[in-house]
Amino acid sequence: MNDLEFIDFYEVMEVSSNATSETIERIFRFFGQRYHPDNSETGDSLKFRQLLAAYTTLRDPQKRAAYDVRYKEFQVEKSEIAKGAKSTAADCDDRHRLLSLFYSQRRRDMRQPGIGSSSLEQVMDCPAEVLEFHLWYFREKGWIKREECGLYAITADGIDRIEASEQRITSPDRTLTMQSPRQPGVASIDGRRTTAVAGTPHLARAVRGT
Repeated sequence: MNDLEFIDFYEVMEVSSNATSETIERIFRFFGQRYHPDNSETGDSLKFRQLLAAYTTLRDPQKRAAYDVRYKEFQVEKSEIAKGAKSTAADCDDRHRLLSLFYSQRRRDMRQPGIGSSSLEQVMDCPAEVLEFHLWYFREKGWIKREECGLYAITADGIDRIEASEQRITSPDRTLTMQSPRQPGVASIDGRRTTAVAGTPHLARAVRGT
């Protein structure tokens, strides 16, 4: 079941799923007059057909009971979608770790650089459908490809991606900070004074002392 197969009749009528039959009758009369095609000011044939379909179902106790079964399933599905929307950050971490595995395997064995889905499931410890989502994303981006043996292996573009990611998240070991403008050509690396090398102002050599 998905949004294309199911219409939320309670939302159409703008009532609670616990609405009484009297409330449904009253709301139908109110919106029916507003959306009826004969109303030249606010008439809307599409909304009126949806309203009529909702009213026909919800006013009948048996039809409403059968509908409510599907409605509860629909609500559960919406809840799962909402939970999935909150997993974006975790998915980013998983994809980085997964691409790192492909990188490691390619670097370890160039003749057999591929990894199978079952092995990835065990290492990643994630559901098969989530893993398939990540693999689909990698394939669409061109970061992995399927080898003739059926295993997945990282591509050159995938290696570029993982290395670029590592450069962004890894803190530099040494930081360069400029000194007072009264000391031109002098900088400091990890607290050590440096002076520019003649002819190559972009390079510097460390000078011990203060």
